[in-house]
Amino acid sequence: MLNRFYLWVLFLSSLVLIAYTVFVTYQEITPEWKKYQVEYKELLIKEAKDENIRKKVKAMDIKLQQIYLGVLNKVDRCTSCHMGVENPLMVNEKVPFKQHRGDYLKNHPVEIFGCTVCHYGQGRAPNRKEAHGIGRDTYWDYPIMNLEYIQTSCALCHDLTFLKDRGGEKVVAGERLFRQKGCMGCHKLEGVGGVLGKSLDGIGSQPIAYFPMRYVKGEKTVAQWIREHEEEPRRVVPDSQMRVDVTPEEADFLTTYIMSLRSEEIPRKLRRLTGAKMPEEIKDEGESLYKMYCIACHGNGKASVFDEAFKRTIPAIKNPAFLKVADDKFIRENMSEGRAGTQMTAWKAAAAGLTEQQIEKIIKYITKDRPKERPVPFGFALFKVNINHGEEIFKSRCVACHGENGEGGVGLNLRNPVVQKADPEFLTITVRDGREGTAMISFGSKDGGLTSQDIADVVGYVRTLSKKKYKSH
Repeated sequence: MLNRFYLWVLFLSSLVLIAYTVFVTYQEITPEWKKYQVEYKELLIKEAKDENIRKKVKAMDIKLQQIYLGVLNKVDRCTSCHMGVENPLMVNEKVPFKQHRGDYLKNHPVEIFGCTVCHYGQGRAPNRKEAHGIGRDTYWDYPIMNLEYIQTSCALCHDLTFLKDRGGEKVVAGERLFRQKGCMGCHKLEGVGGVLGKSLDGIGSQPIAYFPMRYVKGEKTVAQWIREHEEEPRRVVPDSQMRVDVTPEEADFLTTYIMSLRSEEIPRKLRRLTGAKMPEEIKDEGESLYKMYCIACHGNGKASVFDEAFKRTIPAIKNPAFLKVADDKFIRENMSEGRAGTQMTAWKAAAAGLTEQQIEKIIKYITKDRPKERPVPFGFALFKVNINHGEEIFKSRCVACHGENGEGGVGLNLRNPVVQKADPEFLTITVRDGREGTAMISFGSKDGGLTSQDIADVVGYVRTLSKKKYKSH
């Protein structure tokens, strides 16, 4: 009985082995590319008008096509299937026989550039699935580029000045939006920018495994991840603090540009740079710099807003009431050193990479509409401060916005070193006069109900907050 069992196992194993051998042999004898080449020959014979041409076509060898790209030090076999990319007779045929669109190959000959330098995919693969790298079971980090974002590859060899009127309009528009939407307020690029988000250097070259695809609704590609994250950051990355407001078209442009931030270094002899100066709109002037680094969080700067992602209020840095009180020195220190315990990074050269000149230009832009009239002096130095009384007032009037320990909420974080080092005259005037356009009311008014002594006492207490320990919740 036992012998019969083993005989059956051996028999079935033999059948499986034979079937696998037949399958592999068939795959080797009739590879996918061979089928396409046979069909391509038939198309050429059909299109040929001359008998001599028809004979030459019939004599064509069916073989694996391979291009060695010496300058790029890589191999492409894409033309084993895409045989008609340079043939005008194939202009109206279907893919993979169709001629390459436009006149791109005129300046990018296949024998020098190949295909994968622009289109990505696995150039050595002899079948469609592996060559395109589509699907999780292909295990290829750089699948073929969706044609919707193919302009991203143009920026590898061409500068934006060259591309703006030569077929690279989407990547140019994306770069403009990247600046205008303030993306560098959170993301570093070439060593300059904020630190809330990840550095974007080489982001377009990150393998697909770098991006968590769990919440992506569309095709599981890098470009789709970037696009959906721009449109709905917290759906794709639940704990994302990204603040963005883009239309579908803007998301398309931004994705194209961000995908162009690749780490590949194309050999110099293949690059075509104009050497032209950058457009006037991106000179290092205050408004341009403000948009690049500040607008994503502060908006137009006229009104403070409680941000749900940050869980704190973003101050109105261009608010006239703020500018009346805050001098350039105070703003400069905030920008240069940042605000500890908040999302406000330090923008000095050693941190976010801005030069002192750039910071001064931003300050000049922020303060250009500063009211000429100055606030009535408070005279803090004339008051004898009662810290205990100030604590009582703080707990009854201030904790609702600034938190029990001054850690912030709807109101600003009062434990921040910049606030702690601020001139007490500045703080008392702020409490007394309030901030129009923000949640900060005037506590020195009839409705606020605090006397000058009360205000001096509460500011005296606020200046002790950084010395107090508290447990965050």
